Amino acid sequence: MIKITVPATSANLGIGYDTLGMAVSLYAHIQMDRADELTITGCPEAFRNADNMVYQSFLYALETWGEKPFPVSIHIETEVPVARGLGSSSTLVVAGIMGAAALTNHTVTREELVALATALEGHPDNVAPAILGAAVCSFTPTGELPRCLRYDVSPRLRFITIIPPYEVHTADARKVVPQEVSLSTAVWQMGRIAGLTRGLETGDTALIAVANDDRLQEPYRRALIPDYDAIRTACLKGGAKTLWISGSGSTLMAVTDDTIVAKFLQVRLREAFPACDTHILTCDTEGAQIEYL
Repeated sequence: MIKITVPATSANLGIGYDTLGMAVSLYAHIQMDRADELTITGCPEAFRNADNMVYQSFLYALETWGEKPFPVSIHIETEVPVARGLGSSSTLVVAGIMGAAALTNHTVTREELVALATALEGHPDNVAPAILGAAVCSFTPTGELPRCLRYDVSPRLRFITIIPPYEVHTADARKVVPQEVSLSTAVWQMGRIAGLTRGLETGDTALIAVANDDRLQEPYRRALIPDYDAIRTACLKGGAKTLWISGSGSTLMAVTDDTIVAKFLQVRLREAFPACDTHILTCDTEGAQIEYL
């Protein structure tokens, strides 16, 4: 039996729409083994069938490698909420591919993992940091595999993560984002992406804050999150330096380099927004891991 651990991810990081992502310290744990028939446990009943994302990713990897499918047992335990902008689907996709590799003795590199997972997910902004750890800038040259630039994130940084009790589906969030932007908006974004990645590397929260001023997607997506304005105001008044929508939402993520500020802010947020789950996270530096049980 094998156990695969995959971190949650925060895509976009505000300014890096569909290009930036970061692994964070919430995890999905998936156990897999060969079996006489397909069995899936640990997840809600609705997902205990052949359409399960772990199993579908497992089948896709086998087909890609020319392997015949075989039944498996899958047990899923996850801290990553569904449809909240923390890469829940990416954790399952990555786990399914890694499980296929392990159970067929197929050696797979992280680069191949990114390529296969991207083919299933459609873009690498979540799967790349889930596999590589840290913060990742991804792009896919025409006719080539995804290119991933990994950035270390300062261990001083804390990410206060507020998860509302409602979903924002990616398809809905994409509908509200304009398909064309002005040259001035494109220029505005480019410099700030460089500033944000540099700020994450150095732990410069002032730089992160001034760079995190998105004009592509957050002005439109914030309307899909009823608590956005109130949570943002509470975070900034509580000592956080900035805040972004994690992925397509509804999760919001605030940034500080002070653990005491983070803890006090978490207490305030839990009092003000009791229906929300609140975590203090760090950047995961290892990415997806596998062990034999």
